[in-house]
Amino acid sequence: MKPPAGEDRLFFEAMKEDRDWYFVEYRPPIAGFPFATLQIVVPNIAVTPDAVAAAAEDELTLWLTRYPIPIMVSAFDATGDLIHLEHIRGCNHLVGFIDDHTGKVIREWRLLTNQELPNDALEPSYLKNVYSDIPHKTGEEVRARAEQHIKQVRLGWWIVFGWAAVVPAAVAILEWWSDWLGIVVLIYAIWKALEKALQLMGKWPKSKRELEKEAEERRMRHHHYHCERNPEGFEHLKLENFERWAREDIQKEAHSLKREAQPRSNADS
Repeated sequence: MKPPAGEDRLFFEAMKEDRDWYFVEYRPPIAGFPFATLQIVVPNIAVTPDAVAAAAEDELTLWLTRYPIPIMVSAFDATGDLIHLEHIRGCNHLVGFIDDHTGKVIREWRLLTNQELPNDALEPSYLKNVYSDIPHKTGEEVRARAEQHIKQVRLGWWIVFGWAAVVPAAVAILEWWSDWLGIVVLIYAIWKALEKALQLMGKWPKSKRELEKEAEERRMRHHHYHCERNPEGFEHLKLENFERWAREDIQKEAHSLKREAQPRSNADS
């Protein structure tokens, strides 16, 4: 079966759910791909690989029961790096689907070829039925939104162009036609020139913003000097920052999912 093309393509939203010591992000198949993806994100780095692999197997069965579409499961740690499971399962990724003949869940700790997977995910009408509870957009809707964005960008460009080119030109024309306006502009120009001269001679008081900018520039030059003196330390610091930002983003997402899950738990009880 050929993948859908153009307006027949469907783009589903992702689903995120909290699972106590980890959270999951389920993404229906991207147009033209025969499987969905599930990411298990583990904010707690103390969890063992065996526990992660077991969670992957449980999640695969759960999501296949909910949505009978082939799925690939992968796990990631607190910094967004892939959790390696090949030493205990033979592969870092778990792939599964429901057998068309037996109705049983097939789990494989290996990357299957497209020919080994059912091609249900390539049929838009079937996907609409399976994912009836997940919002989606069609290829036509995505294209229309992209065109609307382009129009907004063009409108913004014309507005900027008007302020940057048309308005100054209009002022210049009015200045040429109006002696009064010309005098005002001349006085303003002389005042700005005097202000600049006093600034250059150090006799014009600096604003709070200028003082803060100069202090920031001094800090930047100081940091740049030490980065050049110790490039290896700078690279190490940069990697630490990236890992910290990724860890903070994942922690925020985990806390957000837990807060969203609490009202549902209270309602169920």
